[in-house]
Amino acid sequence: MAEYQLPYQDKRGFTNCLLSAIGGDGANMAAKLLFKLAAKYLNLDGAYDAKYGSEKKGTPTDVSLKLCNYGNPVRESGPNNRPHILCIFRENLIRPLGLNHGLEENATVIVNTCKTPAEIRDILQLHSGTIYCLDAAAISITSGSRLNMPMMAMLSHVLKFPEDHVIHAIEDTWPRAKEPNILAYKQAVSSAVSETFAADGKYQLEDPLDIKSPLGYTNMLDGGAIDALTHSTIKKSNAGARSNPAPKFDREICIDCTKCLAVCADPGAIVWKDAKMAGIDLNYCKACLRCVAVCPTTKKGKALTEGDLACEE
Repeated sequence: MAEYQLPYQDKRGFTNCLLSAIGGDGANMAAKLLFKLAAKYLNLDGAYDAKYGSEKKGTPTDVSLKLCNYGNPVRESGPNNRPHILCIFRENLIRPLGLNHGLEENATVIVNTCKTPAEIRDILQLHSGTIYCLDAAAISITSGSRLNMPMMAMLSHVLKFPEDHVIHAIEDTWPRAKEPNILAYKQAVSSAVSETFAADGKYQLEDPLDIKSPLGYTNMLDGGAIDALTHSTIKKSNAGARSNPAPKFDREICIDCTKCLAVCADPGAIVWKDAKMAGIDLNYCKACLRCVAVCPTTKKGKALTEGDLACEE
C-alpha cells in the first residue's frame, strides 16, 4: 500500500476535522475510533478534544480531531475553530451554531440531510469546497446501526482511510454489531451525493465565532452555583434536536409493560396516564428509537414502530 497522505494540511501540518452533533449522537465515539485507527494503522499522530452535551436536553456538542504525520510537534489539544472538514450530524444545527464561521477555503462538508448539496450550500453559506449529503438517519434505521456509523463512514472516506482498515476497526470495536455497522458503512459511502463549489463570490469566508458564555463571575450565585431557575431547560421544547422521524404508537396493541418508559432518555417524551401508556410528546422526543427496540412483539404486533423515513414524502 502506498504511504498515506493527509488530504489537507495547515501551516502547522494538521488536518483539522470538526464533528457537530448533539449529546447522544455518538460523535465522540466515532472520532475516537478514527483517531485510534489513524495512530494504529496509518502511522499518524494528532490531538483530540470533545465538548460533551446532555442527551436528555438535546444539547449541542462538538468533537475536534487533528491529524498530522508522525514526528510533527503536537503541543495542544483544544477545539478546532478553523476546520478543513466539517461533519454535521443534524442539519438544523447549521444556522443556530453558525457552522460556516471558521471554515477554511475549499473545505469539505458532510451533512446528514435529505437536501441537495446546492441547498445545503445556501443554508451553510459555504465560500468554497465540496459538500457530501447523505440520509444518515434513514441508513441507521434500515441497517440497524446508529447515526454515528454512516457519518463516521463518510468522514473516513473523505480522509481517504483505507476501507479494509476501517472495517477491521469496526469489527474489532463492535464484534456483536459488526454486520449492521458494516452495512451502514457501505450504504453511506455508496449513497452519498456530492458537489464541488468554486469561490464564485456568492459567500465570503467567515472568521471563527468568538463565543462568550452568558454565565460568569458577575451573575453567578455565591459559591459559583448556577441559578437553576434562570438557566434551567424545564418546559423548553427539545423538538429541534430531533432529525429522525418520531416513532408511531398504537394504543390498541400496547400492553403497558413500561419497558419504553425505562429506556427513554428524554423525561416527558413518554406520556403515562392512569397506569397506561398514553402516547408520545413530540416536544421532548428526539427519536432515538430505544423505545421501539425494547417494545415487545405480541400477537397483535408492536405498539411502538419506526416512523416514516426522513426523506419519504
